[in-house]
Amino acid sequence: MSVGVVMLVHNAFDRAEQVVRHWSAGGCPVVIHVDKNVKRAAYDDFVKSLADVPDVLFSKRHRCEWGTWGIVAASQSASTMMLAKFPDVRHVYLASGSCLPLRPIKDLQAYLAKRPRTDFIESATTADVPWTQGGLDFERFTLRFPFSWRKNRFLFDRYVEFQRRFKMYRRVPEGIVPHMGSQWWCLTRQTLSAILEDPDRKIYDTYFRRVWIPDESYFQTLVRLYSQSIESRSLTLSKFDYQGKPHIFYDDHLQLLR
Repeated sequence: MSVGVVMLVHNAFDRAEQVVRHWSAGGCPVVIHVDKNVKRAAYDDFVKSLADVPDVLFSKRHRCEWGTWGIVAASQSASTMMLAKFPDVRHVYLASGSCLPLRPIKDLQAYLAKRPRTDFIESATTADVPWTQGGLDFERFTLRFPFSWRKNRFLFDRYVEFQRRFKMYRRVPEGIVPHMGSQWWCLTRQTLSAILEDPDRKIYDTYFRRVWIPDESYFQTLVRLYSQSIESRSLTLSKFDYQGKPHIFYDDHLQLLR
């Protein structure tokens, strides 16, 4: 039991069930977080559908919305449960219910077993990468973002303008350097435990709660405090369109997926 999977599920429960069964059949325990926006009846049906699968648990639910803190909270809760309930897990792999393994699970287990102290997480400063658009590169760490970019775009933009105009910038907590990267990571037990048990976690959580898109910066930043070896890449293949929405791969993407 070298790899445990933390799975974030928002919809498409039939597909998520298939993926959970696949991970479990490969010998991986799975801790599932289901978005609190999902209705209780649908959640209960999903839980029942996996009742016969060993080593599958469900974590405390949080309300998740793109670009907001809920996704980080979901990852924290499920990861904490994974580490507590499955002491033999050496790496924790964060995935979604739509992430399908491209290679046999035993290959992943063997790959990670050869790299017991390596954390796989895309982690780079805003100065190092050209990912960001619209001027919100380092400002995502120095402004506050209490409004939803998708649901309240007008308020989002006006509040950004207001803060810039009156120079209402906030300080990054002492001791950390903001980093960014893909939200999908695979961390060692040692590193993940250190992040979750950090004595200053309350300070970091309070700060990142108002960072824009914190799921792409929280773990990516804090991993720099504790990791002995970082390979700055995600083990999950993902591609995005010009709006930042992830591509869904189909059969005609076979050449890419190989």
